[in-house]
Amino acid sequence: MGGLLVAALVATIAALALAARRSRQDDDPTALVRATQIVGYVWAGASAIGAVVSLCAVLLTPQVSITMPIQQFWPQLPAGVVVDSGTATRAAGGFEAVTLTLDGLSVGARVTWAISEMLGWVISGAVAALVAVACGSMRSGNAFAPVVARTASVAAVIVAGGGIVREILRGISGSMASSETFETTGGSWTDIPGIESPFEAWIPQSTFLVEIPFWPIAAGLALAALAAIFRYGSRLQHDVKGLV
Repeated sequence: MGGLLVAALVATIAALALAARRSRQDDDPTALVRATQIVGYVWAGASAIGAVVSLCAVLLTPQVSITMPIQQFWPQLPAGVVVDSGTATRAAGGFEAVTLTLDGLSVGARVTWAISEMLGWVISGAVAALVAVACGSMRSGNAFAPVVARTASVAAVIVAGGGIVREILRGISGSMASSETFETTGGSWTDIPGIESPFEAWIPQSTFLVEIPFWPIAAGLALAALAAIFRYGSRLQHDVKGLV
């Protein structure tokens, strides 16, 4: 799936660059608008397929690749171990997240992670669909068609609501996976020079972390403002036609 996305991105950039070059040569933006419309529809379709595939992949495969939070962690070395490293040296801090492929992940963590992955594709598809619809209206000579304003309003809701829900679900599922993976119920060890507890020295500790992002709100407001502009333009366009 990742390779397919890279190939699609390269093809998109190439198509837009070629269309832009032709538009500059002909002093006509039609080619660029047409290419952007096609790319928008293709991207929206690919996002719809990706949403279904990602949902099924997480729910139906025995192993799940998931990103989870951990308590800030940096492995300790036993006494007497010396490592030659680069010119920069660590002063503080450590790992706060890890991506693992897990067996035996609980149903709750699996479902919430699957929905969050699906929402990522849905958000991308909503924006691509808006671009395609806007380009189609421009090509038809009705740039401020009401359908563009409606599509922008729907995209605003999907981006704002879907973006927030996605990040919350990712936090919940990742925290559940962190607990299921790293919580220890017991253990024993022999004395290791320089290490008081191998668990703390070499095994990350689980944590709960759910963050509410602000970028979906900002992006949703921008799309809502765009929808208002298109509605205003549609009214002006209607009034001008009435005067002719």
